[in-house]
Amino acid sequence: MKSKTTDEMRQQLIIKLKRQSRNPGGRIWRDLYEDLQTPRRSRTTINVGDLQQHHTRGQILVVPGKVLGDGVIETKLNVAAVDFSVQARVKIEDKGGKCLTIEELMEQNPTGKNTQIIS
Repeated sequence: MKSKTTDEMRQQLIIKLKRQSRNPGGRIWRDLYEDLQTPRRSRTTINVGDLQQHHTRGQILVVPGKVLGDGVIETKLNVAAVDFSVQARVKIEDKGGKCLTIEELMEQNPTGKNTQIIS
């Protein structure tokens, strides 16, 4: 059985986001799938240290790309992203935060309440 490529998985995620965007409060999912449709060279990558400046207490940060491990964080961050580097995951979880996939976030928070897209 052939394994799925990253591009196929991204296309499936976009389809899920489109479906979710049709529900009440689905604007954030629409914005997210539009961000994910950009070419690979334009996709978001952000360092953990940079995430902290965008964070508000109780908010989930959503990155339509990859979170990298450079920088230092001082507070608990809850982050949903397409992908995390190993260092980024360790730094976030060591401070008591959560690293979620975008699919997990859609299941846990279907309305997208208290989320902020970082792109």
